[in-house]
Amino acid sequence: MTDILIAKAQTAAEEEKAMPWKQAVRTFWRGGLFSMGLSVALIMEGYDIGLLKAFYGHPAFLESFGSIGPNGKLLITADWQAGLSNAVSAGQVCGLLLNGWASYTFGYRRTYICAMTAMIATIFIPVFAVNLPMLLAGNFINGIPWGVFQTLTTAYAAEICPMALRAHLTSFVNICWASGLFIAAAVVRGTISIPSQWGWRVPYILQWLWPVPLLVVAWFAPESPWWLARNGRREEARKSIIRTAPPGYFSSEDVDARMALMDHTFQIELEETKKASLFNCFKGTNFRRLEICCVVWSVQYWCGQPMTGYSSYFLQNAGLSTDTAFSLNLGNYSLLIFGTLVVWSYVYKIGRRRIYLVGQALMALELGIIGILGCIPQSSSVSYGIGALMLLLNLTFACTVGPVCYTIVAELPSAEVRAQTIVLARASYVISGIINAQITPRMLSLEQWNWGSKCGFFFLGTNILSFTYCYFRLPESRGRSYGELDVLFLNKVPARKFKTTKVEEFEAHDAEPLETAYVDQKLETEHVERRNQERKG
Repeated sequence: MTDILIAKAQTAAEEEKAMPWKQAVRTFWRGGLFSMGLSVALIMEGYDIGLLKAFYGHPAFLESFGSIGPNGKLLITADWQAGLSNAVSAGQVCGLLLNGWASYTFGYRRTYICAMTAMIATIFIPVFAVNLPMLLAGNFINGIPWGVFQTLTTAYAAEICPMALRAHLTSFVNICWASGLFIAAAVVRGTISIPSQWGWRVPYILQWLWPVPLLVVAWFAPESPWWLARNGRREEARKSIIRTAPPGYFSSEDVDARMALMDHTFQIELEETKKASLFNCFKGTNFRRLEICCVVWSVQYWCGQPMTGYSSYFLQNAGLSTDTAFSLNLGNYSLLIFGTLVVWSYVYKIGRRRIYLVGQALMALELGIIGILGCIPQSSSVSYGIGALMLLLNLTFACTVGPVCYTIVAELPSAEVRAQTIVLARASYVISGIINAQITPRMLSLEQWNWGSKCGFFFLGTNILSFTYCYFRLPESRGRSYGELDVLFLNKVPARKFKTTKVEEFEAHDAEPLETAYVDQKLETEHVERRNQERKG
């Protein structure tokens, strides 16, 4: 890589860092819309997860699948609640591993199209389920394409647009997931009055509304230029860069500079990673990045927020009416959407690390109060107080930990193994979900541990542990290019010093030649492609 290309890469990096958010929106709105369009697939995942939890208090669902509990009412036993949730999680793990290979081999776009096509077929199983084992099988199979969408959309969002839009596009995934939960709660709320089996089958049928429009979006979406450049398809990478902005915005020199910036980032990472694979995520600084991403994503389960997903089930057992409990649940999910929009206003002013730490501290306080309320004699006023605190807990999560998590796990991995790192991090999240799905229903169930809101003490403990880890290990990535983050990790800078450490990513390599086998191969491929085009012309 010549000095001229290094200079171009440096120019591209400086321009990207200096670009204001408003200018980035005006310029790269096309790429942003494609990223947001693909992320809408996460609405389907949130929708189904929301359905499953809400169905545990749905009269028609309980009539079809419930059994008589100790209080004489129909319920889904804690074992079956855990089994149904874990079936989804197991399918998601399979989908995650599949995506780690498929997106690297075939690209984000083709992998997305194949998974969405499979989604159309898998929806048939829960729609026509006649017993809990069949519903469990349907949840497992549905979980496979969801596992693909969970990480593919985050990695794509991190690579399709410039730094100024990274936090918004990656955290938009959280809006989609929350929107799915909200829509599910609204649909279940609207079907409570349907006494027949269609009261729970219709919500599943509505899932068929999504795949076809999303397939159209994926068909026209540009492939990630980073993936194309990594695989030697440089002319296609150039075209993909051009498609993210208005026609004529990028000159040939501008595109050259962005290609040089990607090559320079790959070069820094090649000091440790020769080939993108799941195994390379466990080597060198990639392992530190993987560890952080895994814990950061798992915190979403151990911060206590998932407890609010069972609020309708808990509040009904506390004496609130079904309608009131489901209405409160609806408000719970609407706060997740609102909170993400609030985060967008300060994510660049405050930084990811501080937002994450403050969010965990506030949630720990709220969980402690919920636990205390569980220790006093129960009444309708106490139940409403617990419900209000659950809303506050959800709002705190939505304004901090919830959306910022997606930005952190998208920014911290190296470009070479970004997709693989996100896959493994999400797998750790799913595993945490499996454990959580085993213990949370038992905490709340009248026939099991019957802790009620005292389970707030349990999540207070896990929250304190998570806060301690993030304080010492979670670095600040705000305002850093991928190359700068590579240098910081290579130099083993402590997490608390990431924000203040000055990085000269281009000067760091001035003393040694950058002509590596990787860059030589890419430049040779570009030369051959252009020569073939000239011959065809």
